[in-house]
Amino acid sequence: MTTAAGEGFTKERVYLAPSPSGDDGWWAGYAAELTSSGIPETSRRVIEADARHIVEQGVLGAGEPGDARWPESRCRTGAVMGAVQSGKTASMIAVAALAMDASVDAVVVLGGTRTTLWLQTADRFFGQLDVLPARSSRRLALPNPSSLAASVPDARTAYSVTSQQAARAVGRRRPVIAVVMKNVAHLAEMSRTLHEEIYPAAAAAGRPFHLLVIDDEADDSSVVDAEAADPSQVRQVPRRIRDLWESRHRPGETAAPDLYATYLAYTATPQATFLQDADNPLAPRDFLASLRTPGPEGDWEDRTSTYRVPEGPRSWYTGGEIYYRTLADVPMCITPEPADDPQERLVDTVRGYLVASALRVLRAKDRAGPSTAPALSFENFSSARDGVVGPMSMLVHPSSATAHHFDSAASVLAWAAGLDQGAGRELLNRGERSLSIEGVRRDLETRATEWRRWLEDYRRSADVVAVAMEMPRPFVPPPDEWDAVVRVILDEVVPGTTLAVINSDANADDRPQFSPTPAEDGTWRAATNLSTIFVSGNVMSRGLTLEGLTTTYFSRRSDEPLADTQMQMQRWFGYRGAYIDLCRVVLAEEQLRLFEQYHENDEALRREVLAAMRSPASRPPLSVLQGRQFLATGKIANLRSAPLWPGPKPFLRHMNPPDRDADNLEVVADLFRSAPVIQVPSGDGRRGLVLEQYFSLLELADLLDSLVYERHRPGRSGPEAERWASVENQADIGPDDREWPLYRPPAEDESEGARLGTSSPYWIAAYLRLWSAALVRRIPGMVTTDDFPVPWTLVDLDVKSREQPRFSVGLRFGDSEPLSGGPMAALRVPARPMGREVDHDELKSGWGARGVGAAGIRGDEFFDLRARGVDLRELSDAPRPAGSDGQLLFHLVDREEGRASLALGVVLPLGGPDNIQAFRSRPGR
Repeated sequence: MTTAAGEGFTKERVYLAPSPSGDDGWWAGYAAELTSSGIPETSRRVIEADARHIVEQGVLGAGEPGDARWPESRCRTGAVMGAVQSGKTASMIAVAALAMDASVDAVVVLGGTRTTLWLQTADRFFGQLDVLPARSSRRLALPNPSSLAASVPDARTAYSVTSQQAARAVGRRRPVIAVVMKNVAHLAEMSRTLHEEIYPAAAAAGRPFHLLVIDDEADDSSVVDAEAADPSQVRQVPRRIRDLWESRHRPGETAAPDLYATYLAYTATPQATFLQDADNPLAPRDFLASLRTPGPEGDWEDRTSTYRVPEGPRSWYTGGEIYYRTLADVPMCITPEPADDPQERLVDTVRGYLVASALRVLRAKDRAGPSTAPALSFENFSSARDGVVGPMSMLVHPSSATAHHFDSAASVLAWAAGLDQGAGRELLNRGERSLSIEGVRRDLETRATEWRRWLEDYRRSADVVAVAMEMPRPFVPPPDEWDAVVRVILDEVVPGTTLAVINSDANADDRPQFSPTPAEDGTWRAATNLSTIFVSGNVMSRGLTLEGLTTTYFSRRSDEPLADTQMQMQRWFGYRGAYIDLCRVVLAEEQLRLFEQYHENDEALRREVLAAMRSPASRPPLSVLQGRQFLATGKIANLRSAPLWPGPKPFLRHMNPPDRDADNLEVVADLFRSAPVIQVPSGDGRRGLVLEQYFSLLELADLLDSLVYERHRPGRSGPEAERWASVENQADIGPDDREWPLYRPPAEDESEGARLGTSSPYWIAAYLRLWSAALVRRIPGMVTTDDFPVPWTLVDLDVKSREQPRFSVGLRFGDSEPLSGGPMAALRVPARPMGREVDHDELKSGWGARGVGAAGIRGDEFFDLRARGVDLRELSDAPRPAGSDGQLLFHLVDREEGRASLALGVVLPLGGPDNIQAFRSRPGR
């Protein structure tokens, strides 16, 4: 890397440096594992580059332990944002390897809240990181990796070490590597070992000790909601995590002067991690990073969210952009009609899975299928992996209730056997997990049209995929070869397919096994789950990966959807480019719309984190977005929404004191003195004036920014400025754009005064600039302000450009005596202020003159239209539709003694951009 530790994320390009430990270091061992696992060279480079960035800027971002740049607490915290099913574990192992090469003394990995996830993480870490020769003399591993293969270790013994073991490890600079379940008992035992054995050994050695804690799925149980109404409800797991380096007697600092700790939160859904109180001990205060994924564009040396790989789409990460955008025309996501029978839809989805699996077998002609493979023996792991068709999976996700999982599994068994639901449940209870070949054969004969439709569907998707992803057309047999497909279904797929119910119920099945296994005779056998229909719920919603997943039946619904929780349920994401044309998700229309919005907001947040990595600020503010129908997370209490859009008719009631508004009065008077105007009523002007010219979005923004207020000077460093800086990152608006910066209040320094939010003229001006910038951008996380919002990434920008509003600028008079002095006295008609109730320089009401008055004016919202001769009789009081003109109307308000101040209202037509920020508010607010 070219930036020194501690300088912040300042470089956009990443430059590799050689491994500091040579060929026998931890990174060298892991790099060899990455190569042997088949990960392409470019992706290996990115894994290393991202990991080096995190270690140099995060783990060692304040220098070596003891450096004066470390905070007084001797603890630094940061976060790494990944993507669902994208390979975060590979990054965590790389960070651990490079950190130990850089002399980090202990790496504690928090590996899941469930035993299954913990063991899966431990298998990955020890299997791919702990691969150097003479392992026992290189590290102290907890739990002992050899014990994991025999049984699940008890928390009391899993992390136990003797004083002699601790002294040898610390004295000989052997790192401690621990994979700990994120559970109160397990964390307590690990803390005991650290405080009673490891840290005393470090103190005896007389040198600083550096602990790195990597928290996998950090938003799951590790977030502290400091504003929970009942303090006793604050979770115990976050406190136990801090116990790894803190003493309960001295909270807020490490347990010893020579103990230094880095907490690194990894998650694909960081909403709660970022929304928690910044003062929470585990909140990311010191550094941020976002992992990259292989995709259709980007150079791996640049700090962009995706990078192009020479292997092409087969090696791409297939996430939301592929499912909800690139291949939306397939469609990848199938939404049943409301009248469809759910049971029949589930059965038909199983048909689709079996046809897709048959096509995968046909494409791998030289490999054994799921029925043949179990009887074969292989010489080694590689041949057992490469000699068979890869694992093939289907997921049925009916709900969180375990009873529904067993009902769905029974439905599949009953269909395959030609029996009713009750008989299917009996089969399931007896332990039956295989499909009836004869039952499926009968269904193939009697429902041939439904089966053949899936083949035609895959033929069509192969065509779309070939064009959209610029790849060779995947093989799908023509319709006249249907019999060959049927033979594979009946001879190879169905006999090798099983059901598995994976949940917390005692009657559930074992966790899946997708890797080859050694046999007692020294040979290797194919993976157990070569073709499996998994039925599950929350267990599959985080951490567990279903290899070879092609087909998902997702019937789960929620009355109060939460973005982070539901994003984790997208198990269909991953590296599925080799068979992406066969992937399908069956789900409700409203759920699909939610997933699409989650994807948009996720991309917006990722842009911000990437921008933060290039910023000299250590922890710049971020905007976590939510929607009109969903919250960002349920882990934070008192979550509220803050839209960017000021609304269709924002009104600024705040005014300057009557003797302090000369600057604004001069600005407005100069407008109406120097340009042609329309008098209202015509030839009289008693009710006001409207400029003949229209103002563009940017012209109106500049006019609003020219106004000054004595007690509203928000400055360019407060919350409003931070929000608009986030928007600039989301929209990729920079110094080369005429709209930058979006937010331009006249005061440079924040001062005391009114906080007006979306009613501030400077906020409205920033919004108008955003609208202008959005006319040439597809901005993730933005939606239109229409009654039925459309993601901004899907709008027709040419139409949006044609529909951009023009604005009339008007000046509204009243019935008071004409002003005899000041700027307004020089207008071409008498300037009569409006008699309105004012309290402490705040207008008590907003838009006035409702109904048709004596002058024939129907509401001030229509002042511009009346002036321009528009027939108001058919107009609605609803917001003006997209494509309409808007207006800025100044109200000249009587302040007595011949003085006046200006208030103003703006009419914004629909069709502009908006997003909704999630923010925390204190209870009772």
